[in-house]
Amino acid sequence: MIPQLRHLVSFVFDRLPDPQRAISPLENLQTLSEVRDFRCTEKIVKMIPNLKKLSISYFRGKNDQDYHLDNLLHLHQLEKLKVKIYPSFLFRRKLNPVFPPSLKKLTLSGWHRPWEDMGIVGSLPNLEVLKLKDYAFRGYKWETSEEEFRCLKFLLLDKSDLQHWITESSHFPNLKCLVLYRCWCLKEISDGFGEIPTLELIKVDDGNISLVDSARQIQEVQQGWGNDAFQVRIGRYNTLTGDIK
Repeated sequence: MIPQLRHLVSFVFDRLPDPQRAISPLENLQTLSEVRDFRCTEKIVKMIPNLKKLSISYFRGKNDQDYHLDNLLHLHQLEKLKVKIYPSFLFRRKLNPVFPPSLKKLTLSGWHRPWEDMGIVGSLPNLEVLKLKDYAFRGYKWETSEEEFRCLKFLLLDKSDLQHWITESSHFPNLKCLVLYRCWCLKEISDGFGEIPTLELIKVDDGNISLVDSARQIQEVQQGWGNDAFQVRIGRYNTLTGDIK
């Protein structure tokens, strides 16, 4: 029955039989969820070659542990990935993932990488949904480039210390929805978002008045371009959290 398994929730997933000795690898497994301190060894990758959805989190770990997240690159069918790092995990520098180009949805939480490292995410050719939560990236400034985020449709920033976001409309050519929650230090949304023809919605919590005003200004620009369907939604954080799951 195990070879036919398609969906699995497992807190520990690094004690599998050797793929060369196993009668049947988990070729039908499509979803692997809630895995703690995941070690993506070559053995694991060979056992789950057709995985499409993966959710992993890091709680404690060991200083001498190698998590082999560069092997994520070899999960050629992977479309949705969630990586959550808890404050108790002290070895973030050992987590150096190489994401497969097949990814369409990516959620990163608590990673604490500098914005300069965003290129490893922005270069993903098929990425449509990106959610950055709990200081996934940190730093004073984020400057995007035209070669990144070519297919991105949905972008969420939830809990960030970003202050200056330098971007242009051509850097997010297919963006439909921008969500900014708990971005207390960010004072404005770049004017470039007012010129993105595909943009349909900006959602902002009411904890940052400057950001709310900036979103309203973007709305005026969008309507000036004839995009009357464009919307800005503002509310309390605890009533808007459906986007962060």
